[in-house]
Amino acid sequence: MKINPKKLFLSKIHNYQVETSKLGVVRYVNLDNAATTPPFRAVQKKVDEYLSSYGSVHRGAGIKSKISTDIYEKSRDVIKKFVNAPKSDYVVFTGNTTGAMNAAAHYFSFLEGKVAVSGIEHSSSWLPWIKAEGIKKIGKKQFDLSEMDNVSEKIQKEGRKQVVQYDVNNEFEFDLKSIENILSTNKIKAFVLTASSNATGYCPDIKKIGEIVHKHGAYFIVDACQFIQHHKIDMQKMGIDFLAASGHKFYAPYGGGFLIGPKNFFDKFISYEIGGGNLPYITKEGEFLRYKNQLAHDPGTPNAVGAVSMMYALEELRNIGIENIESYEKKLTKKAFDYLKSNPKIELYVSEKHLNTVLPFNIKGMNSKKVAERLNSEFGIGVRYGSFCVYNVIRKLLRIEDEKEIIENIKNEKKSAVPGFIRASFSLCNTNEDVERFILAIKEITKR
Repeated sequence: MKINPKKLFLSKIHNYQVETSKLGVVRYVNLDNAATTPPFRAVQKKVDEYLSSYGSVHRGAGIKSKISTDIYEKSRDVIKKFVNAPKSDYVVFTGNTTGAMNAAAHYFSFLEGKVAVSGIEHSSSWLPWIKAEGIKKIGKKQFDLSEMDNVSEKIQKEGRKQVVQYDVNNEFEFDLKSIENILSTNKIKAFVLTASSNATGYCPDIKKIGEIVHKHGAYFIVDACQFIQHHKIDMQKMGIDFLAASGHKFYAPYGGGFLIGPKNFFDKFISYEIGGGNLPYITKEGEFLRYKNQLAHDPGTPNAVGAVSMMYALEELRNIGIENIESYEKKLTKKAFDYLKSNPKIELYVSEKHLNTVLPFNIKGMNSKKVAERLNSEFGIGVRYGSFCVYNVIRKLLRIEDEKEIIENIKNEKKSAVPGFIRASFSLCNTNEDVERFILAIKEITKR
């Protein structure tokens, strides 16, 4: 299948016009796809159709409620099939990957053991574990409001002791022997891995790491929000126990995300969130009765549009073909990569070996914020700059050994002191012309 972005996206999205100081009025080039992708044409169309029959999901006897509920529940099956999750697994809907990781951290905080999180993990896959483990360690006590500043500090301190970090080597790859050592010298209950770095695009060997994790009796939790839209993922073949992702990363920006995991795990717990809809009955004494099913973890009126939009987006990705997507995106990224590598004024932070759809770079001697602003105002190109919630990666890539001055400046509210780089990220909405304009822009900026 030949990929044509003009057919995949509505014209008002693909041909969005902006005024620039250098090129006049031009089509906006979105190179910030690792943050958020636009909705597919098919997703928008099918969501509109769904809204015409939208009713109260799981809460009504009317025809619209029945139709809405059926499509909503079907979305779980489509998601599970796309990632080849075990049939008995639950798909628990969340707002995004952050919500999914907070839910997972909450459940695991009741179990004995430590948590292993990678050194290149997004803070949304790292901090929830520190918080949950810290709360567990200080005990479920009650405090006076005046004590809470100290309590919050103690939660972080105690939580960090329970969360072990494993890092990448000088080649920016995970060392399997180091992972084996961490698992053999600590009682690890949950091992958290990013399937693809949001900063460099590096994709570790998920299957091999999963085998090591299971050998030591830990649960394997994978953050796939930067992976699922670019590469084939198979929970069963890769040995993934829990999988988290966000719809807005794979062309369904309607506020949906999910956490997939084993039924026999979720059934042991009271739901992370509790309220109406997920409890069949509450006794006079206030005892709430619950069923052991997915609905027990689905309280309140659900974000049905978020759920079904993810289903439609994954169906569209399947129709296009992951292999076709990989080939198309890789060609675009490689062309931009080759230029950046050839420009002596560019500091490039990814090797060809790990080249994916993300290009992290800086222009020597120039502030990353100013470069990003010029790309936008002068050339109509949207990129992201900053630290991308991966501060360990920033320190490693920028070779920051002493951060005292950085800390002091940030405490004094000097936001420009935050170290970072520029990230250009490609997706199905991009074309060869987008790459050519990006190259033209970088040539102009580095020339002066």
